[in-house]
Order: sequence, then structure tokens, then C-alpha cells
Amino acid sequence: MTTTSERYNALLRWVEDEGGCLNPAIEIYHDDLTNASFRVKETHSVGVQDIIVSLPLSTSLSYLDAIQGHPEFAYPPTPVILTHPESAYLPTEFLKKTPPHVVGRFFLIQQYLLGPKSKWWPYIRTLPQPEHLSYTLPAMWPSDDTEFLRGTNAFAAVQDIKSTLKEEYKKALKLLPESHYLEYTQPLYRWAYSIFTSRSFRPSLILPAKTSLSLSCELDDFSILLPLYDIGNHSPLAKIAWATDEQAQICTLRSRQTYSAGEQVFNNYGMKTNVELLLGYGFVLPEEDGLHNDYVHIQTKADPEAGDLSATHIVSLRPMIHQSSYVGRSRLLSADSMSCLPCLAHVQDTLVVALYETITRGEAEANDVSLSEIMRGDIPGEVLTRIINALGSKLSTDLEDIEVHEPEYEAANRNQQLALRYREQCRKVLENALRGLLAGDG
Repeated sequence: MTTTSERYNALLRWVEDEGGCLNPAIEIYHDDLTNASFRVKETHSVGVQDIIVSLPLSTSLSYLDAIQGHPEFAYPPTPVILTHPESAYLPTEFLKKTPPHVVGRFFLIQQYLLGPKSKWWPYIRTLPQPEHLSYTLPAMWPSDDTEFLRGTNAFAAVQDIKSTLKEEYKKALKLLPESHYLEYTQPLYRWAYSIFTSRSFRPSLILPAKTSLSLSCELDDFSILLPLYDIGNHSPLAKIAWATDEQAQICTLRSRQTYSAGEQVFNNYGMKTNVELLLGYGFVLPEEDGLHNDYVHIQTKADPEAGDLSATHIVSLRPMIHQSSYVGRSRLLSADSMSCLPCLAHVQDTLVVALYETITRGEAEANDVSLSEIMRGDIPGEVLTRIINALGSKLSTDLEDIEVHEPEYEAANRNQQLALRYREQCRKVLENALRGLLAGDG
């Protein structure tokens, strides 16, 4: 049986054989806390503009590989030399009628089942394996563990994800021959979902734009796995750059900051709240003086007759404009919202505007009010009071949900401990926002 170190060394050799590389000043470091991560080697350093990873697109894995060279598909637009016989493709009807993101997951399952015969085996064997599924994402947790999330935004999201996965698998299986049923199991489909969800990238950020020209779907209708590239852990403060050389067909992860010997080298997954990180990657960022990532999501319902679309807004642990509220500041509609009433400081401006528009719907003069006027409270007092009351009612209800569903026993494993940390931060967000509302109209 190979060791973790041996598997990662094999991954590095495979990437190098394909024409890629890891910066020689960086190593793949493995421990129980971070699993795998990039670290700067002793006596080395990484500078601004240094390339962290250089990866040929030929090593990526996605829906595109499931259809590449297939006679019924026009991808790629130029002829290719097939690396496998037509019989190795998933059934044509399945490929045509199944959503691209689902096809990509089944293709990953296919390659997993091929084992060492798969081109991607050096990569697949470094991934969390199906037998460890219960320690990945909340949607994969045992029910006893997900119960620790009950009362929070995450609990309802987990139920939706589970339902969606079950329906996707059921529909896809109907398009596969019975001979596939025993191998392409629902646990393996859930495993493939967790791998793509926690490790993949948006194709539009990586692949050349012309890639979409030969596709019958949108480029971001699926996601793409990037071996080695995906080892970098997330920091919202990390300064990095993703770039692709269309001619060489190589994507690079480049540092925009310096790292000293022994430091972890981070990637940046974008401005994601802790619930988004929890659901998509299985972790949350701790609260610190210089950075917090704690937000509660509030969804407003659509009113089609009024032209509304359903939307999700956030409420922040600290004021949205606080220097530590990186995600909060990134989601403000305008710099005009930087000046607002103290009572609205923890609330995303889009939610305040949505409430204002709902309350004043049908009043012609309401359309002449600017965003900054709404946030400063330069609106009729009755309208402002109704906005504050609506916010207070919603936040109080959400806080009560958390308190009513407090776990009845202590956390017994890592999943439950993570859930407790998350729900405690949700509680703090709601309590802080409610205290802010008590400031009234200032």
C-alpha cells in the first residue's frame, strides 16, 4: 500500500510528464489539520509574480473529456487522435440528454472505476476516497451530524442538496444500461459531487473563450477539475492570479505576494461567506480581529408581476463597511452605501432596498429616491420604521430557530464540532444585527 507522500510524488511526476510543474521552492505538505497544502521549503522563498503551479489543460478533467472526439459531438472543433475506443464512451443518449455537470460527475466515476488504467489515476488516488465520504461536505454527513446544523441556513441548504442529488442520479441512471447499475452507484455519485463541489473551478476563468464555440451548452454549465492546481487552500486575503496561455494550452497559478520559508502558500476561491465555504468546501474561517467571514443569508421572495427576481442577501457579524468585513464590502451595491444609519450597518444594502421597494410599491414618488437616501434614512419615517420592524422580525425569527433547535448533547466528532462553531457564529451575527436595529433611526 502506498503512502500519502508516495501518491503526491506520483502526481507531481505525472504533471511533469504532461509538461507542467510545481515551483521548485514549494512542496506539498500534508498534516491532519490542512490535509494537503502548498508550503515554502526551508531556505527558500516565493516572490511577487512567481508561478506557483503550471498545468497543461490536457490534465484537466471535466464534461469536455466525456465528449471529446465523440462522433456525435463537435468538440473539439478540430479532429483529435482518440485515446480510447468509441465503446469506452458513456452511452450517447446519456451524453445528449443529461446535464453537462452531471455527465462530468459520471465521467469521474468512470475513471475511478478504471483504476490504474485511467489516464487520471495519479490524480484520482490523491483525492478523498469514497469510503471517507462522511467526513467531507455537510451534504455527505450522517444525519446525526447534520442535526447539529438544524435551525441555521446551512441545514435547509443541505436538505435541498440531498434532494437534488437524489433526483439527478435517478434521472441519469434511467439513461444508462442495466449493466452500469451495479458500478455507477448512488454513493459514488455523491462522492463525485463532493469532489467537483470542493475542488473544481469555473471553466470561464480557466479555459480559452473559444472553447465554448463548439459546445451546445454554456461554458459554465459544468465545472473543471485541475490536478495539483487544486491543492492550494483558501484565504480571502491571498493575492493570486489565474491565467491561461491559449497557444501553449497551459494555465498558471501565480503569486502576487511574497512568502517566506515554512509559510503556507494560498489560493483564493473568491469572496465566499462561511456558509458558502461550509457547504462547498467543508470548513469555515475563524473570527479574527482583522478578518471575519460570518454572515447569515436572507432570501427574499420573487414577485413576478412586479418584475422581481428572488435574491439572497447577507447580514454581517460586524458592520458591512468594517475593514474586516471583506465579503460584506465586496457585496455592497455602491460606495454610496458606505454612509448609512447605524441601525442598518449590519445589513446588505440590497436587502434594505428590496424592503423599501416592497413597502412603497405603487407610490410614484418612491421611484425618485436614491440608494444613498434610503441607506441614510432620508425617507418617510413611517417607511423607515416598517423596514426596521421587518428586519427585526426576520432576524428574531432566525435567532429563535437556532435557540429552539439547540443540540441536546455534546459534539462527539469533528463534523459536530464544526457545526457547533458555525451555529454559534450565526447566533452572534443575528444578536449583533438586532442590537444594531435597536439604535432606531439614529
